[in-house]
Amino acid sequence: MRKGKTFTMKGKKWNKGINYRTLEELFKITNKGSETFTYDISVSVVEVYNEQIRDLLAPVTTSKRLEIKQAREGLHHIPGLVEAKLENIKEVLDVIKIENSARPVGSNNVNKHSSNSH
Repeated sequence: MRKGKTFTMKGKKWNKGINYRTLEELFKITNKGSETFTYDISVSVVEVYNEQIRDLLAPVTTSKRLEIKQAREGLHHIPGLVEAKLENIKEVLDVIKIENSARPVGSNNVNKHSSNSH
């Protein structure tokens, strides 16, 4: 099995990746402080491939062109990016399922050397 960026970020059921483990830890922290603080957690998922930005949470029929904008020194944002509000770790799994189904991983002549084609 090849292990690369995708495996590191997403992992497998038996070996969770950075994305899932980070959000899992974030929900543990917010649950501990919920009597004192109110938290709003949301995520966006983008893919940058061949200089094209794709919103992996947007409906398939959406074809708007996304661009990275510089907000302030060192800060960037992508106007129009879909944000999924998360209340618990189960909703993280739902977002991961949406992202997985939107992300192309098939190999062809154009992307056969891509890190996403495995």
